[in-house]
Amino acid sequence: MSGLDTSIERRKHPRAQLKLPARIRWQGPIGMRLETAQTVDVSRDGMLFHRNGPCDRMARVWVAFPFDPAAGAATQPETPARIVRVERGANGGYWVALRFESTARAAKLPSAPERRRSERIPFALPIFVRVVGTPWPEEFMTQDISQHGTRFESSHVYSAGDKVLAKIPWGEWSKTGEVAGRVVRVETVDGTPGPAFAANPEAGKGAMITSVSVEWTRAGKS
Repeated sequence: MSGLDTSIERRKHPRAQLKLPARIRWQGPIGMRLETAQTVDVSRDGMLFHRNGPCDRMARVWVAFPFDPAAGAATQPETPARIVRVERGANGGYWVALRFESTARAAKLPSAPERRRSERIPFALPIFVRVVGTPWPEEFMTQDISQHGTRFESSHVYSAGDKVLAKIPWGEWSKTGEVAGRVVRVETVDGTPGPAFAANPEAGKGAMITSVSVEWTRAGKS
């Protein structure tokens, strides 16, 4: 049994004690990093696992669960989640509880016209993005994707109008190579809804996690 307090059950969905393999994707200081774990218990909206080191509460992660190590390099769909509890174990290590988050877009305002040429599907997949003219791509995670564009979470500072090249190593997208696109919108992920502020180190404003919407312009390398 875990060291977490279970005297008061406040969850919407009861958790079942299941030991299943899971892969956790973390946003590290120099890019994404992967960690494999075994669940202690799971429910429809969350899971508990044990790890050796501590982690930040409310940190953003993505979970492949159940994880199939035999899949090798194949990309498995992942579920975005948030760390909601971290407690030191009596016998060492830490018990980490996370809550799954829906990838579905919030309902658009009635006054907002629908200008997309194809519906975007909520899907969390790795995406490698670089600004045109720069050599090295950065790895992020998609929030949704369609034949005409995508939306992804990023700690990089993007502005509307930026030209980018993106590669998605999954399904038919993996055969396409880099796809050229243009940033059409940058919004905050946490906090007050609306356009994300620009980073300003002199004023003490650093990069933040933003939601970046990209419209594909053409396929192939620039």
